[in-house]
Amino acid sequence: MRKNVKKQLALRVLSTAALVAMVSSIATAAFAAEYNVKDGSVEIVAKDGSQSITQWADKDNNLCVKDGEGKDIRDREDSNIILTTKNKDTGETETTSNTVTITAENKGDTANVTLKDVDIETESSWNNSGSAPIEIKGNGNTNLELNGDNTVLSGDRHHAAIEKADKNGHGTLTIKDDLNDDNSTPKDKDENGNAAGGDTGKLLAGGYGDGAGIGGGFKDTTDLSYANTSNITIKGGEITARGGYEDGAGIGGGTYGNAKNIRIEGNAHVKASGDGGAGIGGGTGGNDVTITGNAVVEAYSEYGSAIGDGRPWGGGDTTITISGNATVHAEGKNGTTAIGSSQNGHHGNLTITIAENANVTAIGSTNAPAIGNAYSSGDGNTTIRITGGTVNAINSYDDNKDFRKDYPAIGAKDGKLNLTIDGSTGDTVVNAYQNDDAVPDGIGEPTTDPETGELVYGVYKIPTSADYNEDGSSNLGEKNSVVINYYKNASVIKEELQLPDTLDESAKFDSDWNHHCTITGGTLTKVVHNRKYMEEHPEEIVDITKLKDEDLHDWQLVGKVVEPTLEKDGYADYICSIDKCGQTKHVVLPKLTPEPSEPDVPGDNTPNTPNKPDTPKQPDGTTPAPVTPDAPVQDSTAPADTLAADTTADAAVVPADAQNLVQDAKPEAAAAAPAAAAVLPQTGANWLAVVGTALSGMFLLAAGFVLDRKNRRMN
Repeated sequence: MRKNVKKQLALRVLSTAALVAMVSSIATAAFAAEYNVKDGSVEIVAKDGSQSITQWADKDNNLCVKDGEGKDIRDREDSNIILTTKNKDTGETETTSNTVTITAENKGDTANVTLKDVDIETESSWNNSGSAPIEIKGNGNTNLELNGDNTVLSGDRHHAAIEKADKNGHGTLTIKDDLNDDNSTPKDKDENGNAAGGDTGKLLAGGYGDGAGIGGGFKDTTDLSYANTSNITIKGGEITARGGYEDGAGIGGGTYGNAKNIRIEGNAHVKASGDGGAGIGGGTGGNDVTITGNAVVEAYSEYGSAIGDGRPWGGGDTTITISGNATVHAEGKNGTTAIGSSQNGHHGNLTITIAENANVTAIGSTNAPAIGNAYSSGDGNTTIRITGGTVNAINSYDDNKDFRKDYPAIGAKDGKLNLTIDGSTGDTVVNAYQNDDAVPDGIGEPTTDPETGELVYGVYKIPTSADYNEDGSSNLGEKNSVVINYYKNASVIKEELQLPDTLDESAKFDSDWNHHCTITGGTLTKVVHNRKYMEEHPEEIVDITKLKDEDLHDWQLVGKVVEPTLEKDGYADYICSIDKCGQTKHVVLPKLTPEPSEPDVPGDNTPNTPNKPDTPKQPDGTTPAPVTPDAPVQDSTAPADTLAADTTADAAVVPADAQNLVQDAKPEAAAAAPAAAAVLPQTGANWLAVVGTALSGMFLLAAGFVLDRKNRRMN
């Protein structure tokens, strides 16, 4: 009897396990569906906590695509939808003109969709009758996971490739690459919690005509809500986005449209280009772009800014922020800025911030700064804040000398400039390059006529925030190290710009501008530093023990002290001995004033003897030793010349010895590749195993029941 009881218990355990396995297998199978877009256009709706898919074979006749069991794919619940156009028999990714619409209806609803080896290319249309290849709608959240190699190209002049128009909702679109290509194994996480390593999901998104690569489309000028876009985040994957030949951005607004809350972060790698639209930003002004995290970005535009505004003149404020450990290379072509306004300028408030440990290279062209505003009507402010990181900027690079003499590398062509360089968020290095020796300094603001108060076109000065004060102090702050290097006669190396083709053949850059540039060479003419920089670079200081707390420079006497007399002033000239600084100081020693004599005492005919003048002191309080000057020194800033430290400099330095050496600028940027993710087993269901397991479970339950009845009769 005891033996029979044990058999019963064993059978019950086995049958229960079989049922659990069966139910688990069925549940897993329900959330692992893959849909081939070649079979028909797809509509996905997320609402009230669930997600469903409908795939149309013929929507006009209300016919749906059928699955392998002959059932319609209509309003089918699926929490993890995978879209592909890969032929499962051949393994080749095929092209389709069928489209995808994703709607997360309300705030709080989330659509989760994976693009896995998708190639969607819509047919050409010039009458606004077509649709976007992928359209994002609603006020909820849409997540696009990238697996494999994906291509999404618009053939309609009014549509983006992945279109998210404010007309259809203000929800969020997040493009990510959190999973490996098996769509089940999560990637490793870096120190900031972002997916890293493993397989890289790729996406090429190409707009047509007025449409962006990713962002707004265009209907007409009476309703720009089709062109405006907002709330787009790219946080992973390798993304290439190209706007149409009109004014659609690579990532951002369509023609005449703006772009709000565009973010590139995490470990995303992005290459974006626009023709008249920005590479990243708007089809006009009034944009908000943030690049942060460990993102690596390349951006180009022929008539718009690489990052910022599109070509058409538009109002509204534009804000551009580059921070974290982001690496950015931006190039403006044909008279536009790299970061800031288009060739037509920005007429509202333009704010550009570079902070923390960002590494930024900005290359302008012809008659525009690399970072700043190409033109302002005067009613807006241009604000540039560099509070951390490394910035390399060159004003222009083309071969036409007539276009490159008037504009700084960083600043505003006209209007009001508010510039801050203070290292408040991290160590800061600014390398400002000019490609001519006749142009203004690398950082400049417009000047005004003192009599009329009007702007003097083409005349610029270094803002006080990027230069020394008269006493040799700076406005760079002391929280972190700051150094500004000014170069003249710099140049660039041009290589052909490699961008993939889209359906819009007219979106190709003109041959004169189709290149990627690298800054090289330059003559260092001036260095501005703060005390923190000096403390962190003791190799550049002759004797750091001589520095006083209140002194920014290590002043060394040049020549000899000319002592004052009763008839004329004396003077002493000094130069900062920190290599390359070149800052000089001319100290005037006021002429002596005789002390008033006491009235003569009767009977005392001895004449009064004037007091002997005190010997002038150096800034550090010591009495200088007379030195025969090699050359006279003027009260001006002597140019410095080389970026290499000279620790063997004599205490007395002649300014002429610090001139006309060439320093190659070699900005460095590195991105560490995180470790590959561990591979986990794939999920999915074998239906034969499921059926077999279920039958086994039922048989065991029946056997247990029979044995139980038999045992009871025996008892």
